Amino acid sequence: MKSFYIDYPQEKIDDYQHAYRCIFCKIPTTIIFGLLENHSENCVYRNKQGKSAQLEAKLKPHIERFNESLTDEVD
Repeated sequence: MKSFYIDYPQEKIDDYQHAYRCIFCKIPTTIIFGLLENHSENCVYRNKQGKSAQLEAKLKPHIERFNESLTDEVD
């Protein structure tokens, strides 16, 4: 899963020189701040990315992280 989602389609906000927003949910990029959950819940981009992230998580093999020794090594 990606940390930041900045590849969504954007459009310029009228009357502002450097202000943009998501084409789908119309939320400004300064509020979205690269986070998927900052798009509206019914945003096409958010739903598409959320579904592909869920699929990716299902396809990844499960890795055991706690098979290491829990004792501290001391020289």
